[in-house]
Amino acid sequence: MKKNNKLLWSALTLVLALASIAAIMAQSKEMSVRDLIYSIGHADPAWMFPALICMFGFIFLESEAYWQLLRHTGYSKKRTDTLVYSAADIYCAAITPSASGGQPVCAWFMKRDQIPAGVITAVLLLYLIMHSLATITLGFAALFIKPSVFLHFSIWSKLLILAGYIALFCVTAFFFLLLRMHQRLYSWGCIFFDWLHKKGWLKDPKKWKKKLKKVIDDYSSCVSLFRGSRHIRIIIYALNLLQRFSQTLVSPLVYMAHGGSAANFRSVFVMQCFATVGSNCVPIPGGMGVADYLLFDGFSELMSRDAAVRLELLSRGMSFYMLVFISLIIMLLGYLARRRVYLTVLKKR
Repeated sequence: MKKNNKLLWSALTLVLALASIAAIMAQSKEMSVRDLIYSIGHADPAWMFPALICMFGFIFLESEAYWQLLRHTGYSKKRTDTLVYSAADIYCAAITPSASGGQPVCAWFMKRDQIPAGVITAVLLLYLIMHSLATITLGFAALFIKPSVFLHFSIWSKLLILAGYIALFCVTAFFFLLLRMHQRLYSWGCIFFDWLHKKGWLKDPKKWKKKLKKVIDDYSSCVSLFRGSRHIRIIIYALNLLQRFSQTLVSPLVYMAHGGSAANFRSVFVMQCFATVGSNCVPIPGGMGVADYLLFDGFSELMSRDAAVRLELLSRGMSFYMLVFISLIIMLLGYLARRRVYLTVLKKR
């Protein structure tokens, strides 16, 4: 993403976040910011600390998945490097529609670390497939854990959740097709370069076709490597499943930290699963507004409106807003470190 685009989407995300929080706050006549601060200060640390660990787990488990994938392709990186890739993906995905900005920025960091474009494409594509499969798995697990929870949602929430399942299936199927379309991707690229040349916008299409062939060759090699290794596919799927499970656990843990009933632990967990699935149905940064609405709608069936507002804001605040802010800090530190190294190399030259 260009600098101006990043600033624009960051500003838009901030507006959406404030609007979502204000909309949820408006559902309670009694709840105030002071009440939320009081609730945080008086939460049971025995439950809040595991919730905090689960929030960090979302970043570290994605980082581990990238580390495993790159090591398998022969481009081993330090875990501190893959932590930056993970943070860049999480932050930029959260501020762009349909998470479209996450992987390009993640790819930029990988490219800066001398990883070939074809390898990057294959790694990110396989990660996306496993991430989508993990989300679908958790969504279906929710139906088996406590199917009655789905019936408690309003008709609009049910439609959003069903649309989320359909969207996830379509996206996963599309990514699977991309894994098997190496030659078509090259042919389409060549056609595009020829069209640009015909329009007078590209001077040397042969040069670009040669570059594209190198990228496609690297991509094909990596895809073949992943296909031939069921072990790595299982590892990446398991890490993605743990990542989703870790983030989903935040809500029930926050619920218990504020005196919740153990009998409702499963219900809160399942509601968070459905909210995660449903938030994928619209191209809104971070699913903001949709995820908040689904969580509040679900929580309202278990507790008073005031308690539902408090739980929604605190659990969403930790599992999403705090996560995004920490990812931003890690990404900026990673960028500054790479910039310093780059400037040092230039001075030596």
